[in-house]
Amino acid sequence: MTGDLAEFLRARRALVGPAAVGLVAGGRRHVRGLRREELALVAGISVDYYVRLEQGRDRNPSPEVVGALARALQLDGDATTHLHRLASAPVAPPVAGSGVRPAVARIVDASPWPTVLLDHTLTVLRANEFACLLNPGLAEGRNLVRDAFLDPATTGLHVEDEVVKAECVAALRSVAGIFPHDEALQRLVGELSVRSEEFRGLWARADVTYCRTGRKLMDHPAVGRLSLDYETLDVGDSSGQRLLIHSAEPGTPDGDKLALIRPGLPAPGR
Repeated sequence: MTGDLAEFLRARRALVGPAAVGLVAGGRRHVRGLRREELALVAGISVDYYVRLEQGRDRNPSPEVVGALARALQLDGDATTHLHRLASAPVAPPVAGSGVRPAVARIVDASPWPTVLLDHTLTVLRANEFACLLNPGLAEGRNLVRDAFLDPATTGLHVEDEVVKAECVAALRSVAGIFPHDEALQRLVGELSVRSEEFRGLWARADVTYCRTGRKLMDHPAVGRLSLDYETLDVGDSSGQRLLIHSAEPGTPDGDKLALIRPGLPAPGR
């Protein structure tokens, strides 16, 4: 399952060594990271109860237990939120074919920046012309995660390709915590797990990032090296749709390069 509490606990436990939580490793160790009994000790819960959580025999720990586990596993804010979501009742999966609301489509089309609308699986539902000129992989119907691992053109466009791949997988993990039983999400994870060893390795780490804001370094065929800011904005419903907007400060070298790619739209900040 893409959003399984037991899977997440096992994966994150393997990433925390005894020294990180003030324990002495001692003796020959046959597991990566902490042993179950060590994590239970640090979190202040019984070993038997923790074993039940990892075996999926108890799926709804209290918020207090979840908080203790998050601290013991040294999770950051995004990963802690993800753990709380996995331990609570799942949200109903997005309605298939819900489509793009006309008001949202107008925002995408009229944006002076490269703008796309993504669904919960990071598949492009709508893209303006500027986005497609910036990156053909942002065209409607393309999936950002699939392209990051399986499309050579996308791989060549991103200067920090490894960072982009890790962010894509971590973003997909965050969605799995919200829609753990979504069939489209499970199909995508299954496909990439079969086709990409690199994806399998990153998915097994169970890193979680919501990728709300950041910077992408691109090597564009028309203008060369280009550093862009990006923002993601949730669409106001529970479907998991989000806007992805790239931009650069007008008048800067990156802003001037981005303006060269711009189609027949008014330039921002002018």
